[in-house]
Amino acid sequence: MPTIASPRPSRAPGRLTGRKVLLIFVAFFGTVAGADAVLVTSAFRTWSGLDEPSPYQASQRYNAELRRAAEQDALGWRLDATVVRLPASVMSVNVTLADDGGKPVRGQSLQARLERPTDKRQDVGVDLVEISAGTYAARAEPVASGQWDLVVEVAGPKGGAFRRRHRIVLD
Repeated sequence: MPTIASPRPSRAPGRLTGRKVLLIFVAFFGTVAGADAVLVTSAFRTWSGLDEPSPYQASQRYNAELRRAAEQDALGWRLDATVVRLPASVMSVNVTLADDGGKPVRGQSLQARLERPTDKRQDVGVDLVEISAGTYAARAEPVASGQWDLVVEVAGPKGGAFRRRHRIVLD
């Protein structure tokens, strides 16, 4: 007598099987691992890991800055700077320099530098010219709107003898 094979029960199309669970599991963790790999690779390519190439040299520069600050305080000079925005992205820098008694300091060589805190490629430097006793001026262009650091340096016999930094906002 021939045996009749019983038909296999048909599977419902949306039924969750062990194979589907495995594929979902592999796809999920594969996506996470792939995204992590892209982010880690990008991080390693864009950041060298060093804030300062030589911490020893940075400490030596810091000590030199401390000495320079002490020498600058001994001078007793006062430096006031004003910045006026003119049309067509032109900026006028006016600086007054006085000694500890309030007398104008004449005949100095001054340089001003507008430094962009976020992008050093936009920095602008100008030489200031003495227009009256202790008053120095210059124009700089083009200067974009935004935050800037105005650094004014008075040149001394051994380099920068006096330096002031002012945070300014140009409209």
